[in-house]
Amino acid sequence: MVNDPNLFWFGCVLWLVSIWLIFSLLRSDEAKSDKENDTAAEKRFQAEAANEKIEALRQECLRLREELQQQSTQLKAEFENATFSQLQTLLTNYPSVRKMTEAKPDLPAKNLVALFAPLDNVLESWGYERIGSAWEQVPFNPQLHQPDTNDITEGELVYIRFVGYRDGSRILSPAKVSRNLPISPPPK
Repeated sequence: MVNDPNLFWFGCVLWLVSIWLIFSLLRSDEAKSDKENDTAAEKRFQAEAANEKIEALRQECLRLREELQQQSTQLKAEFENATFSQLQTLLTNYPSVRKMTEAKPDLPAKNLVALFAPLDNVLESWGYERIGSAWEQVPFNPQLHQPDTNDITEGELVYIRFVGYRDGSRILSPAKVSRNLPISPPPK
């Protein structure tokens, strides 16, 4: 065996350097692992934040769609009400004119009645209902009828001179009623 003291110290230094190298490699791997874990955690956090933003945007989109639908419904109702107000006189008189032309075919208005058929289609598409029909005899109902005199009592038989209109339970215009008709009713 060689008893050279330099070799002994060289061996010790070599042994210490090897241990230091092993520890530094282990620490390096540990740091890389921690860094990778931090990067993965940061990516998960970013993905979660992105998913939260996407969900928030989806909820906002649904809210805006619902709001748009409500506005559309409201605008449609406002349009129908405004149009009905402008056409109300024509709409209330038209069924009576039609009935008069049936009763008196020699009236020149007979040819014009057919021109008003689209009005019936408009009212039907809006869901508006007529209150009675022209010259129909019905019991007086103050919620549905407007009498021509103040002495008509509820339940009394009256004739509808001009039809009224309603939208569900809301009365748009009451039917105008009278105890008698201006001309005799048409034959049945």
